[in-house]
Amino acid sequence: MAKKLPLGLQDFRGIIEDGYKYVDKTRYLYQLATSGKYFFLSRPRRFGKSITVSTLHELFSGSRELFQGLWLEDKWDWTKKYPVLRISFTAIGFPSLGLPAALEQELDLIAKQNGIRLEAQGLAGRFRELIGTLAAGGARTVVLIDEYDAPIIHYLGKDLEMAIKNRETLREFYTVLKDCDTLLELVFLTGVSKFSKTGIFSGLNNLVDLTLHPDYATMLGYTQQELESNFPEEIAAAAQKLKLDRQELLDQMREWYNGYRFHQAEETVYNPVSVNT
Repeated sequence: MAKKLPLGLQDFRGIIEDGYKYVDKTRYLYQLATSGKYFFLSRPRRFGKSITVSTLHELFSGSRELFQGLWLEDKWDWTKKYPVLRISFTAIGFPSLGLPAALEQELDLIAKQNGIRLEAQGLAGRFRELIGTLAAGGARTVVLIDEYDAPIIHYLGKDLEMAIKNRETLREFYTVLKDCDTLLELVFLTGVSKFSKTGIFSGLNNLVDLTLHPDYATMLGYTQQELESNFPEEIAAAAQKLKLDRQELLDQMREWYNGYRFHQAEETVYNPVSVNT
């Protein structure tokens, strides 16, 4: 039976356990996880950033059962498990609570889920304490932050003063990561804007920007080969419905959806949501 298309799904565990189709990108995650510590990636909305963060979460949590049959399965040391501190800025309720209160609430929730009671005062202090306490078990902490720039972008064109205020809050927040270097295994941040333009990472100047890096140009999105090898049934069904032959359909899809290139010398990719729709 053909697997379902993961339209709108952002949870790697759910995609695998519920039998949805997953285009294997795990070789990029292995490359990332074994080549450094601090990384940033910018991509347009609905391009696969959240599923990438979710997959990294399961990888460092040691969820080997989810990676059966994938490229990375027999290349990762599954005996090592790491505490993961994961924040999605689109899900923490900053528009209603205010950014500092929303972040403190999120840190307290993560702490509670890990049996920790935070004692430090202030946002930066609680973030630092949580990273250190998670790492106290013997394995360094993995920090995954999705849509880091949402509290700024949300207010652009509506409330510039609040956007600037949130930028300063985020600058203080992210500076903690540099102070906690010895406690961290990996830091991975995603967003839709380039961090060098926001000024919030002035205290975290050791991030490797993967946005236009040739080795990661096709980490998100579908290449032509991935499209044709992973979706043969769907391509055939769509061609029949539209009364086109296979090649005519592929030519039209390439014209409409294959317009993203994240390094001039690398392949173009399709937006995954556009393909799955």
